[in-house]
Amino acid sequence: MGKYYLTEEIKPNIDLLGNVTHTADDVLFDWKAFEIPKGTAAIKSFMFKIAGTNGTSQGKNFDVFFAKSIDGVAPPSLGVSNQSKSAIRSAACRPHIIAYHGVDMSLAEDQPDSLIAYNVLGNGKPETNISAPSTAPIIIEGESDFPGDSTHSKTTQGYQTIFVAVTCQAFDFGTGCTLNQAGHQAVSTSAVDLIVTGTDADDIFAIGDVLVAFDASDGANPKQIGTITSIPDADSIIVDAVAEIFNHTTEICNRNPFTFRFGIEY
Repeated sequence: MGKYYLTEEIKPNIDLLGNVTHTADDVLFDWKAFEIPKGTAAIKSFMFKIAGTNGTSQGKNFDVFFAKSIDGVAPPSLGVSNQSKSAIRSAACRPHIIAYHGVDMSLAEDQPDSLIAYNVLGNGKPETNISAPSTAPIIIEGESDFPGDSTHSKTTQGYQTIFVAVTCQAFDFGTGCTLNQAGHQAVSTSAVDLIVTGTDADDIFAIGDVLVAFDASDGANPKQIGTITSIPDADSIIVDAVAEIFNHTTEICNRNPFTFRFGIEY
């Protein structure tokens, strides 16, 4: 009999957002650590949820790399989001990489536009390609005693740490939803009702989404907002706090537009 384990939903932060289109083979997100019980394991199923562009789903291919620490050292960085991989960074990661999976959206996604503003995909037989085969198992095993570092946590006893990173084609996680408040939105440690315009907020966001504000004039790093607690209507988003001041007409984005989970067999 097999022993099965389902990971929690993994939510990497993708902080270069707004209408900034990734180009072919850009880093979507750098190594994100997750834990699974110790032992050699096979990823038997996966599910990805991918936000669209300005309220419309997008079907772009991507590559998933799995890695492990070596002698307690995490895999070297592949780079930041929307940055091309350098030969030096790629070479440094080679000893750490333990598995790979390429995702062809045309073979793995739900019926095009089925969920309108985003895509859900997996390794079953999708509506658009009912003859597509299921994916072969992806075998992974990491170190069970990774000590942690400034970016990643120490491995919990009885578990092992696996690292995952994704490179992608031309993803664009812009929302077209902008702040509609004269002047700016101030910092707040309590709930705030953000008044917005553009793409309807209730078409693209959901309760629990973590928001950031992206304005190209501010540079590459978006302003941190807070977590959505309610979306009363198309022009209103209630968040639990606002961590940083941001200006009128600034685009508001989901900090975690690409999330996933794995079904694992031992």
